[in-house]
Amino acid sequence: MVPLIFKFSKFIFNMFLFRLILFTCVFVLSSKLAWAQKINEPTLPMHFTDTNNRYCEWESWGFNNIPNYLCTCNNLDAAKTTQTNTLWSAGSLGLNLSGAGLNKLGLWDGGRARTTHAEFGGRIVIMDSGATVSAHTTAVAGNLIAAGINANAKAMSYATQIKNWNFTNDNAEIIAAAPDLFLSNHSYASTAAWTTIGGLLYWYGDSSLHPTRDWKFGYYDNRSRIWDSVMHANPYYLMVKASGNDRGNGVAPGVPHYYWNGSAWAISTTVRDTVGPYDCISTFGNAKNILCVGAVPAMPAGIPANVNTLSFSTWGPTDDGRIKPDLVAASGSIMSVGSASDTAYAALGGTSIAAPNVTGSLLLLQQLNFQLKGRYMLNATLKALAIHSARRCNIALPGPDYACGWGIPNFKLAAQIIKDSIQNSIQEITLLNQDSFTFFVYATPADTLKSTLVWTDPKGITSLPAYNDTSLKLVNDLDMRLYNLADSLIAMPFVLNPNNPSLPATTGDNFRDNVEQIYQTNLPSAWYKIKVKHKNNLQNNLPQKFSLIVSGTNTLSALPVSYLNMSAKQISAKEIQLSWSTVQEINNHSFEVLHGIQADKLEAISTVLGKGNSHSLHHYSYKHRNEKGFSGTQYFQLLQKDFDGKSSYSKTISLAIEEPLSIQSIVPNPFTDKLTLYYNSGQSTVQLKLYSLSGKLLLEADLPASLSGAYPLDLQNLERGMYLLMLYHPSSGEFIGIKIAKI
Repeated sequence: MVPLIFKFSKFIFNMFLFRLILFTCVFVLSSKLAWAQKINEPTLPMHFTDTNNRYCEWESWGFNNIPNYLCTCNNLDAAKTTQTNTLWSAGSLGLNLSGAGLNKLGLWDGGRARTTHAEFGGRIVIMDSGATVSAHTTAVAGNLIAAGINANAKAMSYATQIKNWNFTNDNAEIIAAAPDLFLSNHSYASTAAWTTIGGLLYWYGDSSLHPTRDWKFGYYDNRSRIWDSVMHANPYYLMVKASGNDRGNGVAPGVPHYYWNGSAWAISTTVRDTVGPYDCISTFGNAKNILCVGAVPAMPAGIPANVNTLSFSTWGPTDDGRIKPDLVAASGSIMSVGSASDTAYAALGGTSIAAPNVTGSLLLLQQLNFQLKGRYMLNATLKALAIHSARRCNIALPGPDYACGWGIPNFKLAAQIIKDSIQNSIQEITLLNQDSFTFFVYATPADTLKSTLVWTDPKGITSLPAYNDTSLKLVNDLDMRLYNLADSLIAMPFVLNPNNPSLPATTGDNFRDNVEQIYQTNLPSAWYKIKVKHKNNLQNNLPQKFSLIVSGTNTLSALPVSYLNMSAKQISAKEIQLSWSTVQEINNHSFEVLHGIQADKLEAISTVLGKGNSHSLHHYSYKHRNEKGFSGTQYFQLLQKDFDGKSSYSKTISLAIEEPLSIQSIVPNPFTDKLTLYYNSGQSTVQLKLYSLSGKLLLEADLPASLSGAYPLDLQNLERGMYLLMLYHPSSGEFIGIKIAKI
């Protein structure tokens, strides 16, 4: 009996123990599942690194309160594809350019570079003390300035310095730093479309604006507007931006993901579009004045006839149809500087280092231009030069496209254009409101005429967030045309069709871009005119600087004097003051002042000496006097002469002379009840005043401006006698009087 009770008790105990263990396991497992579920809930981190190894940092609450982050793009190193190596020491051009001493380069990125790395040699100045070391920033900096201790990691401007900011608060920092920079690199973008964080999938579009596509693609945002404004205010500062790596991102239909419902992340299985292929450059990659750079494979051995962008590299157009990216540069798994140690290197890929490949190379072109010409190029000139010398991705198509923009930079050719002023011309011109500029070229059937026009446009208008806002962002619409000497139109610039973005470029009126290019072959042997003018009025009637590069022909340029304004003012009946200002003078000896009473028959009346070589603002004036007095319309023009005897004409201006204030006649005089006053007041209104001979004011009236006015007066209430009638000019104080008699 006892053994049986014992066995039963043991059975009960074992059952209790089993249930206890089972309960404990279930509890622990449930806790772990609950903990895991809690861990995997959507979060709002201040910063994160996603599964594509992008570092993202909180920026703000965006439209409809969706969280907005700035994220680094993927990395790539420079390659020989852009032929920047030909500009270096021992390069084929023999230029020995390195960027040494030209410390005008800025870098905004997701942290700070590893300043102690052997490749940097103490040439990085950290501007944000609180920023942490970033592998992405280190790699980008390496592509810009790595010294080449490891030959495979040698950077574009391998001996210059960088000022390095974290991209937090970038706009305010850019505004403050811009006057002291020539170039800056920005390899970061807004969160857009699909992003994976901590194993969870997020869609960063806004379903209230479009249910399946992110509205930020192609959108000209507030940062775009600010960046355009900064470059317009600082005409020697160019910002280079990576186009981004969003193209092709997407998920299979029905895959659960989180979307922002206006106040929180919510789960959804809505089918949303894969990004691209067109219209997938987000927000500030669509700024007008930046140089936006996409990615193609590295091709150090030479570029084939047809090149495709890498699968992730984003394509245009912008929502208003502009051409972006501007250029594409080499990418792939390319060695760059690593952040793990002071001797580390890393193989990276993406558009992030396509951008610094271009940025660092452009700095070398500024260095070369100063060495050869004693001055630096405007940001529009630098951008024009990179675009003008680029090789198309498809060599069979001479025009741009929305995948590669204007093509792959060829910095060897860009340097040769700077050096060779016989077959190439680089012009920096100031266009006045309602004015035009003409450039003469002589072409033969064997020549290839190529002209590129670029201007740094005033900031555009940022509209409220919307999907595919097609409102134009161009403010000053400049136009370039090619004419023969009989003013017959020969050619117009390239244009693309944003409504059918895969079509090859055609030619026509480009009313979207602040870049225009004309490309012509097989022209009959003759002189031609490249003419630049503008539509409507320039913003606030203020001048607009532009850059024009022409190559492939013999050129006859207007002499390099850039006029800011020119005007004539009547000082008196016998004296006129002519005034003009210049913002650039190169080799300028003098101005010959021409005058006449017919626009086509002007004669020299005086000479005013110029300033030689200057890039500062200068004001000139000349007073022209005629003792017999002026009448009618007077015409003036300047004939500018350089020290080599070459000359060019300014525009012709006119001045309508105001005749002296006069009383031509009074009919009748003497009068009985009424009279008529015939007068000349020129261009201004005058006051009529009638006085008694004792000085009492009896009548006052305003007379309209007229060269032969007639004004009737009813004076029947006056007593018989003598009176004084006067005309008074309020602005000049001039007055005349005549006695009248009532009988």
